[in-house]
Amino acid sequence: MFLLLYLISQNLPFTWSQSYSTFDNPECLKPCEYSIGLGIDNYCIYSSTNDTIAYDERRFDIWVKAGIIKKIELQLIYSYPTAGLIALKYGWLNKRISCALKSGFGYMKGTRVGYITDYVYDFYGYLPVALELKKTIKLLYTPKFIYSMHYRDRQEHSDRPPRFIFHIGHCLGFSIGTKAEFIPEVNWMWGNNEGKKYMVNQFGIGINLRL
Repeated sequence: MFLLLYLISQNLPFTWSQSYSTFDNPECLKPCEYSIGLGIDNYCIYSSTNDTIAYDERRFDIWVKAGIIKKIELQLIYSYPTAGLIALKYGWLNKRISCALKSGFGYMKGTRVGYITDYVYDFYGYLPVALELKKTIKLLYTPKFIYSMHYRDRQEHSDRPPRFIFHIGHCLGFSIGTKAEFIPEVNWMWGNNEGKKYMVNQFGIGINLRL
């Protein structure tokens, strides 16, 4: 399966943007328990008129998760090519329907057309919910938001002011397996960039392995 994900990841673009992937469920690892994972996603950005813009690209995420104390999990995520995220997750219900609250902070750097470099600071909020269909299969639903602050490089010749972009959306997917967890998902995010409203639609496949 990792070979399949590697083959899918070939010819990834060198452009940059936030990762809209989720690849998570409400369950928290136990203290001193760890997991690693890899996810591939492909997404398109749509304008407010639902006409597809030429923005159909692939990304991959890799992550490490660790149980800190009971019901609290630490996550470190790298999103190709230039984004990183640290997050904490707290799970409070572990029955047939389970829930969690996850918050995170991300950093990203990239250069747009015209060689203007952006330094981006992201704040993430998630509310993962899972419904157990069978012992090893869960239906996942995650409302979430991303608040991004885009600051330009002050040493470059540009008078562009900082940009503050708010995304809100949700994720629908499945968790299949326990020790080796297979996670197909679809994400929808709506954003507003200086008055320009748009929607991001993304499909991803991830694998999480407990160590």
